Amino acid sequence: MSHDIHIEIKEEKYIVTEGNKKWSYGLMVVGLLLTILGYFTYKPVIEGMNLSTEDLHHLVTKRLWANLLIDSYFTFIIATCAIIFVVISQLSNASWYVAIRRIPEAMSTYMIVGAGLLVTIILVNFFVLHGGIYHWAHPGVMEADPLLAKKTWYLSQPFYLVRLILFTAFWIFCASKIRSYSQNEDLIGGVENFHKSFKISTVFLVVFGFTFSMLAWDLMMSVDAHWYSTIFTIYNFATGWVSALTVIYLIVWYLRGKGYLNIVTNEHQHDLGKFMFAFSVFWTYMWVAQFLLIWYANIPEEVVYYRERLFGTYQFSFYINIVLNFVVPFFVFMMRDAKRNRKVGFFVGGAILLGHWNDCFLMVMPGAMDLPTTISEHNPMGSIDIPNQGFGFIEIGLLLFFAGLFLTVVMKALTKANLYPTRHPYIYESALHDVGV
Repeated sequence: MSHDIHIEIKEEKYIVTEGNKKWSYGLMVVGLLLTILGYFTYKPVIEGMNLSTEDLHHLVTKRLWANLLIDSYFTFIIATCAIIFVVISQLSNASWYVAIRRIPEAMSTYMIVGAGLLVTIILVNFFVLHGGIYHWAHPGVMEADPLLAKKTWYLSQPFYLVRLILFTAFWIFCASKIRSYSQNEDLIGGVENFHKSFKISTVFLVVFGFTFSMLAWDLMMSVDAHWYSTIFTIYNFATGWVSALTVIYLIVWYLRGKGYLNIVTNEHQHDLGKFMFAFSVFWTYMWVAQFLLIWYANIPEEVVYYRERLFGTYQFSFYINIVLNFVVPFFVFMMRDAKRNRKVGFFVGGAILLGHWNDCFLMVMPGAMDLPTTISEHNPMGSIDIPNQGFGFIEIGLLLFFAGLFLTVVMKALTKANLYPTRHPYIYESALHDVGV
């Protein structure tokens, strides 16, 4: 493919329009109203059981906080994996991504909001709800449960909070330094800031590999504290990684449609599409690997996780997970032209994001929704599972609210710097990027 020899590198500043504000604020307002409506109209029906007003309040509170955890975690790992995309590209000495680098950098600014929400959610569950959706954090549970008693040293509330705050704070610090070096590069040029960014990216990636593992265990796996998986970390990373790539892909399409990113071509869009395709397959591989390892080992405390999702009332969510996260991207994005088609790209991107939100929903909701021992005294575990009540106003409302919040933060961040690094050493090479097919 031939390119115009003349490449115009110019200042491009994104301007948030009134339409942008209406969409993002509108999503938040509608989402908040739906959440409030869902909270006050939630009436779970459980066969053979009469629920008191206190029981109903207990369940709707759990459902609200479980959804807050799902949406906060999902948006936070998207923002985090966005800056990890920059880190990996930087360390691999890639050039093609430079023209779109400012998009994942802007997405990473949401990490501060996301981390604040996660810390708040954990504090409320531990100290206001006396454990809340985390059964192991309920008073007296750890001492009475032989299996959980072995995890007491790790599932300690103070240790848990210290880990969460330190890990997220370090990630935010590294992300902010990388953004700072990138923006300074526009002012002074040269390779000094390039080398600084390379060094901190090295440290960040090594530390992230270990700390993300523990964060995934803490926030998501410990909702089902009896259960464990040896590949849960990489499975969670695959969810965040392919979702972040998808958001980058969609934002690039949007900005190009509005006349921005003059040096970005379908070649860049094609590569992002290939990443989405490839890592959807990778996510599926991890999903199947985790499922098969647990299923044929048939260890009781492991199999119970899949039993309630595969044979219980979460069965639809379980199977639609595969359709949205594998079938759609695999069969639609396999074709070359599909990755370069705006409408097809938005369809596949929407399916992937909804699918991976559903993935997080499945990680949390079955383990979070239970009833206390006052309702089921015969249950030695101190709780009973609640049938899936479907996707109601709370789920839809909070999903819309967090989508609007994420867009608001990212759009504002996009206005703070040029839409691509004008003086990056590889900017011309990126502008001439050609996938060769």
